[in-house]
Amino acid sequence: MYKKCYSERVNPYSDLKHIIHLWDENGYSTTEWDNIAYQKCKEGEHTARGLNGEYLKPISNWYYSNNPNKKHENTPYLHFHDMPAHQKFLIETYGANDEPSTGHREVFFDIECEIGGALTEEYIQDAPMPITSIAWWDKTPDTWHILILDKKTQLKHTKAKNKEIIPCSTEQELLSKFLELFRDINPDILIGYNSDFFDIPYLYYRMVKILGEEFANELSPISRVKSKKTDKYWYNEGQFVEIIGVESLDYMRLHRKYSWKDEPSWKLDAIGEKYANINKVEYEGNLDQLFETDIHKFIQYNFRDVEILKLLDEKLQYIALTKNLSHKGKHNYSEVYRNTKTQDGAISAYLLDKGIIPPSKDRNLITKKNYAGGYLFCPKAGLYKYMFDEDLTSLYPSIIMSLNIGKETMVGRIIDADDRNSRLGLNDLKAKDPDTKVIIESPSRQQKNITIQNLIDVIKSENLSISANGVFFRTDKESVLSIILSKWFDERVLYKNKMKKAYKAGNKEEGEYYHLMQYTMKILLNSLYGATATGFRYGSVILAEAITLSGQRIIQESALCANRHMNKVLRNEIKLELNGTK
Repeated sequence: MYKKCYSERVNPYSDLKHIIHLWDENGYSTTEWDNIAYQKCKEGEHTARGLNGEYLKPISNWYYSNNPNKKHENTPYLHFHDMPAHQKFLIETYGANDEPSTGHREVFFDIECEIGGALTEEYIQDAPMPITSIAWWDKTPDTWHILILDKKTQLKHTKAKNKEIIPCSTEQELLSKFLELFRDINPDILIGYNSDFFDIPYLYYRMVKILGEEFANELSPISRVKSKKTDKYWYNEGQFVEIIGVESLDYMRLHRKYSWKDEPSWKLDAIGEKYANINKVEYEGNLDQLFETDIHKFIQYNFRDVEILKLLDEKLQYIALTKNLSHKGKHNYSEVYRNTKTQDGAISAYLLDKGIIPPSKDRNLITKKNYAGGYLFCPKAGLYKYMFDEDLTSLYPSIIMSLNIGKETMVGRIIDADDRNSRLGLNDLKAKDPDTKVIIESPSRQQKNITIQNLIDVIKSENLSISANGVFFRTDKESVLSIILSKWFDERVLYKNKMKKAYKAGNKEEGEYYHLMQYTMKILLNSLYGATATGFRYGSVILAEAITLSGQRIIQESALCANRHMNKVLRNEIKLELNGTK
């Protein structure tokens, strides 16, 4: 299986031919690959079928991304043309095989530098202050290393057991030696804390400043480093540097993704204490003062930051989880933060394995600017004798499967005046005047008027399901979302059973492995809904609202039923008490 993959166009104006750089368990290789798209055709001319049964044939020279003289006239009508080339290559190459690769060289690292101002994007890109130390743990040989700027010549190069201290008289020497050792290690994965937004970009830009860009680019095994400003993440902004051929994993970002928690503090010290029972090295004053007055303690401080990362991963297993999810979605490990990318790749790989060409994203899909979210119940303040709490297991995945929600199974929707807050399930329709007319819109945006009674008759005769926001879905053909969710549910049950069996047999290592596998499936199951509303080729905002509004209705109806039952029970208890039988 692959470890990392990078693609580049042969022709900068064409998306058809790519050079694929692949790192796998056999090493590094390059290959020329044709990024084939598919176009609708007549029966008999086809070589493949689409998700809706379309007749498709391959098409070449189909997209000119940077050529202003070429129009993209055929682009909206193509299938499977708009996925990143490296991900599409991985899907075509590995298919349904989603076993994680092995034999990774993983390096946990942390840098320290002199303090010179607020860590803005501009400051990091300018990298004005010297790097004073770089510490790392090389997991495979279990060795610890630190390069330390020793201007006063206080230290000697020491190597005891598995720990090495390398003093350097100048920053240039420090960065040069790090580059030499880094290339010798040739890591597959580089792991830090807030490293995507500080350690990696600052290290790179500082190396550019001190050693020159040509040398700094040698951080990459193919001497390519991409520097780009990131999009605004919901929690942070930053300067991002991509070292091609080295996957970067930021443990702070991973914890945000996998824990689903809003921590009181996201500082490494707080996270380390909470989850790994370890703290940073304490000192008086600031870090610059510690570097000047007690270089030995400064070394301990830098090593401890890396140790916290090591212990966190031993406890939380986020790196292994990332590998699992990435191989499910057929993408690089550093792309795991986007749920849509994982879901997109996983479903597309499943379809292609079944001989079905995945669709492209639908640019003409019915959309809405916003939609109703999950149900929030605010209880009335007061003193209660009896209370109950309800928890509906896997609510959104269950809704998708029960209603058979999918782009290819959606046959239309009701256009309601109060569109955002409408409740248009079957029972709601039955409660309305049967002669009232409503507007029905097809997925292609064709509209017609129909009475509610005629609409109910169509729903029953064609055995359609209807969501709470008035979207109809056919049930004679299972949607791909329903299929994949059912598959993942079965996989999770299998892993959970194996986990329980292993723990019962006293096999802790095997039990932990299957626990991680079932947790991987849990993340996939619970994140599919979120993907439907975020530019997903298998979803849309309309589908997302169908899920959330139906969820609202289920929770509300469940609460009403439970409340009626509890009131009935309590009335019977009161009667018994009055009759003196209690």
